[in-house]
Amino acid sequence: MSTDSLRVIIVGGGRVGYRAGRLLDGYGHEVVVIERNPSRCAEIDEHFPTVIEADATLPPVLREADPAASETIAALTEDGATNLAVCLAAQRMNESIYTILRTDTESRHEYGELVDSVVYPEAAGARLIANEIVGNAPRVFNALTGDIEIVRVKVGEDAPLVGETLADAPLPEGCLVITDADASHVARPDTILEANHQYVVAVDPDDLDEVAMLLSGTVKTVGTGP
Repeated sequence: MSTDSLRVIIVGGGRVGYRAGRLLDGYGHEVVVIERNPSRCAEIDEHFPTVIEADATLPPVLREADPAASETIAALTEDGATNLAVCLAAQRMNESIYTILRTDTESRHEYGELVDSVVYPEAAGARLIANEIVGNAPRVFNALTGDIEIVRVKVGEDAPLVGETLADAPLPEGCLVITDADASHVARPDTILEANHQYVVAVDPDDLDEVAMLLSGTVKTVGTGP
């Protein structure tokens, strides 16, 4: 799944869907939200280019959101059965669309063969849902205690620091490259930042854009909302 300017359909404009959508919008992706509650639509309408007030389980409504032109659909309502129905309908309209289903139980494996990804927000949170959609773009894993965040960054071929050792890389003070993405090696001063390799980094949120630019060559600004 490409991570360049994705078009993403989010079904469910509640707290989880709203925040995941705002994060994706901050990453620079096109977000279309489907929400059937009129009052909720009124609350979130100004924050997204397109908010469709309707029931996404109805094929004409889902078709209006245009799954055929979208890379990803994230069904994030509070009802797992509704989310499954939406994902399956979207697959019929676009066989290659990446489907993400929010489950309302911790037992996620029952949906694994039917959709591409299953998330349980009570454990993951909206930020990780956004990461699941974005894929290999700079990804925030989790907000830790204090102001430090753990991110996964893929080094771009034309990134400013590609080919540099960590000892010579002018990363922001306090930024720490911990491991490569699969945690098979702990990063050392002589670790070389190789193109198309992923690294786990601890970073101050205020430095996230700078680190993303230095390592991946792109800026993915993270946005949140109420």
